[in-house]
Amino acid sequence: MPKVTDFFSLLKNLESMDIAVHQNRCVKVRNRNATCTKCADACTSGCISFVGNELVIAPEKCIGCGTCATVCPTCALEALHPSDGELHQAAVKALKATNGEAIIACEQILAAAEGLFDPEKVLGVTCLGRVEEALLTTLVREGAAHINLVKAKCDTCEHTACLQTAELVCATANTLLEAWNQEARVDIVGKFPSVARLEGGKGYDDEKRGLFTGLRDGAKYVAGKTADLAVKDALGIQGAAEEKHLKVGADGTLPHFTPARRERLLANLASFGEPQDVMIDTRLWGHVVVDTDVCDSCMMCATFCPTGAIKKLQDPDGAIGIDHTPSLCVKCRCCTDICHDGALWLSDEVFAVDVFSGATERTVMRPPAFPHGDEHGMVNAMKGLIGIDEVYER
Repeated sequence: MPKVTDFFSLLKNLESMDIAVHQNRCVKVRNRNATCTKCADACTSGCISFVGNELVIAPEKCIGCGTCATVCPTCALEALHPSDGELHQAAVKALKATNGEAIIACEQILAAAEGLFDPEKVLGVTCLGRVEEALLTTLVREGAAHINLVKAKCDTCEHTACLQTAELVCATANTLLEAWNQEARVDIVGKFPSVARLEGGKGYDDEKRGLFTGLRDGAKYVAGKTADLAVKDALGIQGAAEEKHLKVGADGTLPHFTPARRERLLANLASFGEPQDVMIDTRLWGHVVVDTDVCDSCMMCATFCPTGAIKKLQDPDGAIGIDHTPSLCVKCRCCTDICHDGALWLSDEVFAVDVFSGATERTVMRPPAFPHGDEHGMVNAMKGLIGIDEVYER
């Protein structure tokens, strides 16, 4: 007899067939004062909202375009069906059939050109907003000389805003490829290249285009989730529950993580060799600058940094400050949002060689006026705040 809790568990698993939510990675969940709403701003169907300090997806509105996962700096949103791994495999397979001319097309142009292109040579996506830099650099690493992102008539599409994300990703990818001395380029085009043409006598096989159709089939997905839940229940297996509230660790910071997409991108760039010693301005990395004359050394920027791009420094000799690693920065801007003194700002430009090498920059700060752990710290802080000495402890 199925238990009521089973149905609730199933409903939770079915929140969205196309997007997984990792609450603990979301900048706004980690710090409710954070201003990041990139996912909701990019979502053209209005399926994303923040309710009770949680990131919520309305599955009945989600179209599965994956654009929200592309713009999320911390990968708090993960595109599914296909997953990144499945998408990368399919992209490389299509590339091998074209001898270096990679082709990625949105489902609208695929439907319009059905029967005219060879499905083995084209990777289909719901929307070009699903494409991100790790996928593009993977294709270059696998031998792509040119990457075509084939769009439909986006100006008449109700989700045309997703094209802006694709254009930004395209520009970023080309900046990286140029800095890493790669001749390959990425272009957004309105027509299929000639290499995609269906050869005479080959015939059209609808099953060859089954990546998205099969993986995004709702009935199959629900059945799979239901079966998985039933097996786990029968075996007494409990899935690892995501902690609802993050706890500050022994180092005085919230848990750090590196988004899988960022790791894959850095690995791809490393495979290209050392880049030019130039500054790059992209959507992906930032360089933290601290005005130590204004900073009060609270180091809350390090406490809330999700990736550890900012870490607390405390040397045995008593020096304090932060270590900043630009290659780990994801430009979530949590640090600038948390800085109550306005002492920290984020530059859009970073050196490509720093991204390549993982270089760290140290900022030494003044000792705080009211050190943490001082039993009289609260009283002293109030004296300084209101400007009088007549504040007493009881």
